[in-house]
Amino acid sequence: MVRWFIDRSPQRGVPTVSLRRLFPQATFVGGRDLEVSGCSTDAHRLQPGQVFVAVRGDRHDGHAFVNSAIDRGAAGVVVERPCADAGRLQAVVPDARAAYARLCHALAGDPADRLELVAIAGGRDARLVSLLLHSIFELAGQRFGQVGPQDWSDGLTTLPMGTGFPEAEGLATMLGGMIRRQCVGGLIEVSHAALEGTSLAEGMAFAAAVIPCVREASEDDLDALNARRRAYAKLVRRVRAGGLVVVNEDDPDSEILGATNLEAKRVSIGVDRPADVRAEVEWIEVDRARFRLIAEGVAETVTLGLGGVESIHAALAAVAVARSCGIATDRIIAGLEAVKGVPGRFERVEEGQEFEVRVDAARWPEELAVALSQAREGRSGKVICVVGAEGHGDRDERRRIAEVADAGADVVIFTMDNPRDEDPGQILDDLHAGTTWSDRVRVDPDRRRAIETALTMAQPGDAVVIAGKGRNAFQILADRVIPFDDRAVAARWLRADRLMAVSRRNSA
Repeated sequence: MVRWFIDRSPQRGVPTVSLRRLFPQATFVGGRDLEVSGCSTDAHRLQPGQVFVAVRGDRHDGHAFVNSAIDRGAAGVVVERPCADAGRLQAVVPDARAAYARLCHALAGDPADRLELVAIAGGRDARLVSLLLHSIFELAGQRFGQVGPQDWSDGLTTLPMGTGFPEAEGLATMLGGMIRRQCVGGLIEVSHAALEGTSLAEGMAFAAAVIPCVREASEDDLDALNARRRAYAKLVRRVRAGGLVVVNEDDPDSEILGATNLEAKRVSIGVDRPADVRAEVEWIEVDRARFRLIAEGVAETVTLGLGGVESIHAALAAVAVARSCGIATDRIIAGLEAVKGVPGRFERVEEGQEFEVRVDAARWPEELAVALSQAREGRSGKVICVVGAEGHGDRDERRRIAEVADAGADVVIFTMDNPRDEDPGQILDDLHAGTTWSDRVRVDPDRRRAIETALTMAQPGDAVVIAGKGRNAFQILADRVIPFDDRAVAARWLRADRLMAVSRRNSA
């Protein structure tokens, strides 16, 4: 349900939007126009005088609730087909979800039009690009807000996101918050699932879109790959004329997307292939990397506080966007080098122990495989993995998580992530079904106890990977949300263990 927060006109009072001006191609039934001051896609939350938008979803079709909306006092309805029983003004549009997004942004004062918005596609790669860009803009004296799958920032304050990417209503509110904090722009991390399942691409025009990667590692599902291509192509088409599209020459599926918007400027990045902005890698470690940055008029050495080739790709993407904004090279490099790790992403927990402890947000098989591979690199000791699965998740996905854990770790402890109201026993059974039954695999539904068990088992030279939550410091149960921070739990146990060891030595 949209509420205005930016007055669109100098006059006092609640601003309104003309549906005729907003949707000139719509067909109107029962009148020539409707001035709208609020809207909702939920007939049960609709307030009298607002317009009801009949959005079709996976489980429900909003057209079935038109009569309920009228009974609650809807001033009119936006539909994809005329509804004979509506009895009020109807605006018939081709796509109600897109219309809802456009209406939400219009009622909020079109905040996207007043911000330089950078859309960053992908999952883990998007977070990297966003952090690096934010650091660059901050050093350059430009305030940017951020929207990601876990949290969002209005430029000064960071708030939790909740579950899933926000729909148009929430996103318009967040952008309005950035304007109130006097942000120059916003960095929007976008997954292909958000593009497919929400109206994100509607009602907004982006100054730049970054597509660091389309094809996942060891991609073998062509349907999934094609769906991701279509989703990211939709995003690229939302870049305004003269805007920027950053594509990865090392990923052909990313590179080809640059041709889907000929009115935008295409800039390529690359490590393995020639590109507009490229890197000559000197060395890569788990937590650091050094490369020679090569671009038009630039040949400088960059030392990242981030490891992995994906971090170099993210840095190149950030360079491409920052250069398009006219930021000086020295500021760009300083911004890149100021980022020392990603919170919750292979984050080290260090309390003086003789083994490595890493907390990682990996909750998908591909992400977990990367984290376990990083933990294994150059190690002669064991890799111990604590991992769970989300409640109401895909059972086949759980099986693949278990297979990756079983293949990449020497010891696996299955536990709970956010069970919600699903039977925890069913989640654990689904995970265990993806492994070969052996004494290397353990099950403990108590996440705190599972973490402590893993730390107890670790010996000098080993690595413990605690996966699934990262920096999300909560756990969602059937009837409540409780505070739970993997990093804090591990650090507390390690400190207590060290104190006990000191006590034993002193008493000996």
